[in-house]
Amino acid sequence: MKRESGRGRSRIHIRFHGGPRPLQAFTALQSLQPLSKLLLAASLRTGSVAGGDTNANKESNKLFLLTATNTAMALAPFLPHYFPLSKRTSLPFPVKPFPSTSPSRLRSSPKTPLVVFSSLKLQENLGHLKKNWRDLTGLNYWVVQDYYRLVHSVNSFEPQISPLTDEQLTAKTDEFKRRLRQGETLADLQAEAFAVVREAARRKLGMRHFDVQIIGGAVLHDGSIAEMKTGEGKTLVSTLAAYLNALTGNGVHVVTVNDYLAQRDSEWMGRVHRFLGLSVGLIQRGMTAEERRSSYNCDITYTNNSELGFDYLRDNLAGNRGQLVMRWPKPFHFAIVDEVDSVLIDEGRNPLLISGEASKDAARYPVAAKVAELLVRGIHYNIELKDNSVEMTEEGVALAEMALETNDLWDENDPWARFVMNALKAKEFYRRDVQYIVRNGKALIINELTGRVEEKRRWSDSLHQAVEAKEGLKIQADSVVVAQITYQSLFKLFPKLSGMTGTAKTEEKEFLKMFQMPVIEVPTNLSNIRKDLPIQAFATALGKWENVREEVEYMFRQGRPVLVGTTSVENSEYLCDLLKERSIPHNVLNARPKYAAREAEIVAQAGRKYAITISTNMAGRGTDIILGGNPNMLAKEVIEDSLISFLTQEAPNADTDGEPISQKGLSKIKVGPSSMALLAKTALMAKYVRKSEGKWWTYREAKSLISDSIQMSQTVGVEELDKVIAEESEMYPISPTIALAYLSVLKDCEAHCHHEGSEVKRLGGLHVIGTSLHESRRIDNQLRGRAGRQGDPGSTRFMVSLQDEMFQKFNFDTEWAVKLISRITNDEDIPIEGSTIVKQLLALQINAEKYFFRIRKSLVEFDEVLEVQRKHVYDLRQLILTGDSDSCCQHIFQYMQAVVDEIVFGNVDPTKHPSSWSLGKLLNEFIGIAGKILTDSFAGITKEAMLSSLEQLHELRAIEVDVLSLPNLPVPPNAYRGIRKKSSSLKRWLSICTNESAKNGRYQGIANLLCKYLGDFLIASYLEVVQASGYDDAYIEEIERAVFLKTLDCFWRDHLINMNRLSSAVNVRSFGDRNPLEEYKIDGCRFFISMLSATRRLTIESLFQYWSSPMDSEELFAQ
Repeated sequence: MKRESGRGRSRIHIRFHGGPRPLQAFTALQSLQPLSKLLLAASLRTGSVAGGDTNANKESNKLFLLTATNTAMALAPFLPHYFPLSKRTSLPFPVKPFPSTSPSRLRSSPKTPLVVFSSLKLQENLGHLKKNWRDLTGLNYWVVQDYYRLVHSVNSFEPQISPLTDEQLTAKTDEFKRRLRQGETLADLQAEAFAVVREAARRKLGMRHFDVQIIGGAVLHDGSIAEMKTGEGKTLVSTLAAYLNALTGNGVHVVTVNDYLAQRDSEWMGRVHRFLGLSVGLIQRGMTAEERRSSYNCDITYTNNSELGFDYLRDNLAGNRGQLVMRWPKPFHFAIVDEVDSVLIDEGRNPLLISGEASKDAARYPVAAKVAELLVRGIHYNIELKDNSVEMTEEGVALAEMALETNDLWDENDPWARFVMNALKAKEFYRRDVQYIVRNGKALIINELTGRVEEKRRWSDSLHQAVEAKEGLKIQADSVVVAQITYQSLFKLFPKLSGMTGTAKTEEKEFLKMFQMPVIEVPTNLSNIRKDLPIQAFATALGKWENVREEVEYMFRQGRPVLVGTTSVENSEYLCDLLKERSIPHNVLNARPKYAAREAEIVAQAGRKYAITISTNMAGRGTDIILGGNPNMLAKEVIEDSLISFLTQEAPNADTDGEPISQKGLSKIKVGPSSMALLAKTALMAKYVRKSEGKWWTYREAKSLISDSIQMSQTVGVEELDKVIAEESEMYPISPTIALAYLSVLKDCEAHCHHEGSEVKRLGGLHVIGTSLHESRRIDNQLRGRAGRQGDPGSTRFMVSLQDEMFQKFNFDTEWAVKLISRITNDEDIPIEGSTIVKQLLALQINAEKYFFRIRKSLVEFDEVLEVQRKHVYDLRQLILTGDSDSCCQHIFQYMQAVVDEIVFGNVDPTKHPSSWSLGKLLNEFIGIAGKILTDSFAGITKEAMLSSLEQLHELRAIEVDVLSLPNLPVPPNAYRGIRKKSSSLKRWLSICTNESAKNGRYQGIANLLCKYLGDFLIASYLEVVQASGYDDAYIEEIERAVFLKTLDCFWRDHLINMNRLSSAVNVRSFGDRNPLEEYKIDGCRFFISMLSATRRLTIESLFQYWSSPMDSEELFAQ
């Protein structure tokens, strides 16, 4: 080895096996110096051992040699390009030349032949080397290697599991449950349980878990996030962890992002779980409470994130135990969240709200909308796109006040400011076909992350009403928040939480900070060979869209499928019009009903030859794009096209059933003779049934019949179908016949898709075009991940313009880039791929990520305050709702004692003599709790009498607290007797004595005895009046629960309103050098204590009022 140094850099010469081949010396980059040292050390140490080291040296170097040699072997193919060769030193392993050098790239001379690499090739090779080095030195690599021990263990069980019969395999579930009861843990069962699930999936789904999928299942079981690339089978992976954790009997939630995926996965993956003897439930929009309750009680429940959250909130608004649907008192055990980054990060900014109507100002919104039209941006108001805020100028305020004929927009008696500000926000920030669409007279929100319409979601703070006024729609009532929770707070309720996604590594720090969930990158089963082409930057949006059209047209002429990702309905339809001008056939997928209704079919076609698909955000679509097409979906289309006209005369509704998918340019599927015969037989059978029985199906009924028949084909074999058809031939079994036809057509479609898929791979696979950078690199990576599925070829290209919304929204300075592009070219259609510009644009994207991270972090920190309060209220509520009668009764006694304590310690000072206490005020407040019930008992008792009693009490040396009475004061009624009530009395006495909120002083004991006496008197008086009412215990318990819950709900709702207002108000305090979060915590705690105090007082007063005159209090109870 020869080392040359100069100017702070080093050159290293190495000779490899295969003879001397001198290469051009490569100057090692500073970041690669540790690698070069490691490889050189490996070669030298290995050489010295081979040359006759001592036995001691051999033993001491054994581990080092193994690690170093493996490292060098892994990176050996890259070395000849980076290290010049010499005859002095050699590595002890053969090095395969890099698949590299065409003859045109070689230069030779009589003395020293040189290999000359282009800058691009050199950068590519450097990228490979750096990536391998990062993988090798990263923690993720070693974590995955550790998981391979479990994989080997699972594989070792396979020979034992495979020979089992179906009955024996199913019986394994009971065996595992028995072993758990006997003391074994899930860790003891994990390897064998995974092997059982793998075998069940092979038998029922025809899919065997790959080794990397076993790793993914283990990651989920360990409560981490499994990052798996698109197409790697995350849905199948979830069966492993779901089955293992369901064995405990505590329930498992598999959470998806929409109803379609929940239903698909419950039917598809549920076949594995049902085969193994577990129950599988499904939660869907529109289900009844009984259906939901049944599904939540299953071993494994599939649902979407919003349904889960709203069910939790609704359960905490339930008026009785029969309205609960979840597994109380412990509704949460283990959850697997699909697209976990979308649910916990992207949706994290939008809290789930249940609202009640509270508006009486609907007429003001249209007026405010007209005023907003008069105001001009830049003159009357200014906007901040980054946080969607509006600030009115003095001129704007004056004009608005003149138009509204008011002297003050902020007048409390005639408030217009809120309406005008919301109207301006609706005008500037909420655009039709971008943030919402108008359908059936309603403004429906478009989820910016998924591109889907969310019909039941409405913007809060009266913004939705402002949008309705802008569009001239009917104004729906304002709302007041009744219950709310964020997804972060919701999923923190799970003792064990895991997730899976294709893109989470960039947000790992956030997951660790908020949920203590590491992100583990699971290796792909096949290497990813997708090509991510450089980002192209354009000066104008017009130039960008023209180039998008040209690239689509170029790929279409080649026959390659293309997926174009857009950020809004507006952009997708603009590109649609551009392609129509060139007569390029394509399909559009966005939030409009005519497209969204056929979402799965459109995505299934997106991998076919010549297929062009324009789509809004692809996050969470849930359907893989298979090169050549999805045979299952294509077979279903063939069945529907062939049979729908024989089943129904009703035409499809484009708004609800979607428009037909464009088939122009796509190859026609050839259906074999046997399939044609079965289709003809089915058509004749449908025609006969229709005529003989006079039965016509509606279009939706016909589609449902075909879907059910296809579902039947997945669970019933061909032989069974033939048998059913033969047995029921006289009854014209149309469903089994459709199922049989589908299976035959499916074979034809599989052959067609396989052949076409091979052609598409030869052409280069799916090409993905991104038309704008998102606010997060993760969302862009989701779009890129649609190409290169499961080792398929593919390519991606992002095209951005400096006029894109992201750069305007964040006020990023792009003027420098415009000037640079203008110097390079005057043509706006020419793209720039320079690394300098691209790096700067990506840096802007990272700044946007940091901004939104700060917002989410702030929201989480603020919500943590409310989270503690919410947990206290909801736990108390469920305890009252689900507890026994004694539990409710004890809580009422505690409330009574707490109310008495507040009255007493609000009027006495234990450090001072009772003569200085406000005994008269104390007595009036106490009597006021129960009204006339206590008035008679304490008639004639003055503050002087009470003072005299307390002075006598001070002179006593001992007193019995369980039957406490004070000298010269009324004796508590006899209703408060019995062992349980005596026990309760003693517990209350201990609570009084350990009350840390009370002051310590010389007269602390007297104050405590006064609390105990008044508490006993109040409780005994309540029991006496309840017994005198003559009602049975069940009715009494019902009334107590109802009053308790209604009062708590009322004050909690008001508290939420106050906390939301406080969160907005505290930001102003930052101008006074005060921390808004700390201010929010202090004031929020004060609000909460006041809320609980008011709740206790009103609950006790309402109960006394009801039982003293039940007939007069019916109106109070009904409110």
